[in-house]
This record gives sequence, structure tokens and C-alpha cells, in this order.
Amino acid sequence: MKRYAWIQGLLLLFVALLGGCNPITASPEQVQGLTKEEAAQIASAAVRQYYHVEVNTTDRVITLDDPAKLVESATGEPIFRGIPVHVVINHEPQVGEVSAFHAIIDPKSKQALSVSIDIAGQNGEKTAKALTEADLEKAAAEFIRTQKLLTPTAFQLVKSSYANPDDLKRYFYYTDGLKAIAIGVDTQLQQVVTFTYI
Repeated sequence: MKRYAWIQGLLLLFVALLGGCNPITASPEQVQGLTKEEAAQIASAAVRQYYHVEVNTTDRVITLDDPAKLVESATGEPIFRGIPVHVVINHEPQVGEVSAFHAIIDPKSKQALSVSIDIAGQNGEKTAKALTEADLEKAAAEFIRTQKLLTPTAFQLVKSSYANPDDLKRYFYYTDGLKAIAIGVDTQLQQVVTFTYI
């Protein structure tokens, strides 16, 4: 009987080790009818439209997240209103190059609800010119106006993230009474790098 318990314990340890050695499950090829390639093309077009930067999907790793698996622990509700897609460069990026871009896409309308870009910078290099709160907020508001993300004559700043000199992004939250949006401004690049309808 002792030998059986010992073998069973060893077998359980072996199964536990095997379970811990499994690679992270691969990104699904399709989520709610949206394929990886289609999602990457929608995200790429949104980056061109909103940030006026040409990006492609070749030589990049494309991953989709299933929003049904990303839920709030307290409520069980999905965290995202759409399908997150990540398009990450497959080699060491050059300084100033878009190393990755991300979007959250509504699977029905095929519209981007959120778009952000990651731009490669030099390690530890800080911006020579410190921007004021007003400069950062002005960049965020101008982005909303030029991209027509909210009603241009009716939007207003609701709040901004805490000013921390160590943060690379500052967030500004606006509404026009109908929709609300969060705008992220890169403090080193001095430009908007992300927006999300909330």
C-alpha cells in the first residue's frame, strides 16, 4: 500500500511538472469571426488614419485576445468591448520606429474602438524639454479636434491622470456629452500615442 501511495505521489508530481512546462497557449487564428490578418489590417489602417504613420503587418507577430477570456474578477464581465489585436515587430526596432501597434476592434462594425502605437526610443533617454501640463493637454485636445473623435465644439476635459515625472504617458479624459474618450500623450515624444473610447 505504501508503494502504491509513493508511485501515485510521483505520478502527480510528474503531471504537475508537465502542466507547468506547457508553453503559453497560442493566439487564436480567429475570434468572433475576425481573423488575425483582418484585425491587423484594420489596426494598420487606423494607425495610418489617426497617427499618419505607415505601418505594415509583414515581419510582425500578430496576436488576438479573446475578450470572453479577459473578464473582471468581481463581475465576470468582459474587460474589453471589442477584440484586442497586437501587432509586434519581429526584430530589434530602430530608434523612432513603430515597434508595435495595438487596437481594440468591434467585431460587428469592424471599427477600431482603441488604437495605440509603441515607438522605439533610446534606453533611458529623457526629453530635453519638459512639457507643462497645459502643453500635454493641448496636444490631447488638438488630436481630438483634428481627428474628429468627439463633437469639436462640445467636448471638454473631465480629468487627467496624476502628474508623475516617471510616467512616460499622461492620460486626459474628455466627453462631449454623448461619448467619452481617454487620450494618452507620450511625454518624451510629445505626441498622442493612444486613444480609447470609454
